[in-house]
Amino acid sequence: MAKKKDNGTETTEIAERPEVLTPDISREMFDLKKNLEGVKPRLPLIAILHGESQLYKMPDGTKIDSFEGIILDVMNTNAWWGTPFEKSGGGTPPDCFSMDAITPDMNAEDVQAESCHEKKCAHNAFGSDPKGGRGKACKNMKRVHILIEGQQFPHRLVLPPSNLDVADNYVSILTSKGTPYQLVITKFSLKQASSKEGIKYSRVVMEEAKAITTVAEAQAIKRAWSDWRPIMREQPIEAEEYSE
Repeated sequence: MAKKKDNGTETTEIAERPEVLTPDISREMFDLKKNLEGVKPRLPLIAILHGESQLYKMPDGTKIDSFEGIILDVMNTNAWWGTPFEKSGGGTPPDCFSMDAITPDMNAEDVQAESCHEKKCAHNAFGSDPKGGRGKACKNMKRVHILIEGQQFPHRLVLPPSNLDVADNYVSILTSKGTPYQLVITKFSLKQASSKEGIKYSRVVMEEAKAITTVAEAQAIKRAWSDWRPIMREQPIEAEEYSE
């Protein structure tokens, strides 16, 4: 746009461009935590496909062999179904469950014991699986909550009994180096394994892909951890979380 000065010469006036709305500005304007008040949030679930495939099934239905993300939280859970999946067809919440694998949740439909210790709860003892073998009737699982780039909700990957030691070993290695697992971008992949009975299943592989190197990134992760921890820790166990 041309504009005349008092001396008669023309100058060019540049129109001011509107400020671009970035995700950070959006979050400053509208508190995501407050937006969830009155809403029962469901964290997206990443499923492990067992057998021959060695693939993850993402929440949108796509199947991939690996992905990367930041682990925000790791927690142990237990779940017991009175009616086996092969009879119920699945899809029902557990009859008894624990959100810390130590004490049964008193909100469960059919609490089985005062403690999850195998001496207190027969369902959590090795050899109690009604299908036979050394397995437990109560399914010991590990919730791994992962922040994936471009996503605002943490994703939930649930490790079944055959994979519990994967997260334990990975977190232990990082901790021994003085590295919080929240400050590492982790690559998740799968490899084929076989049980003692010869049943093939997918075993999760966790590898350090890249370290978080800036204070700004670390602070953003800490905010996400703080914002989401109550939901990650308190959300009831769903039938879809168990797969073996």
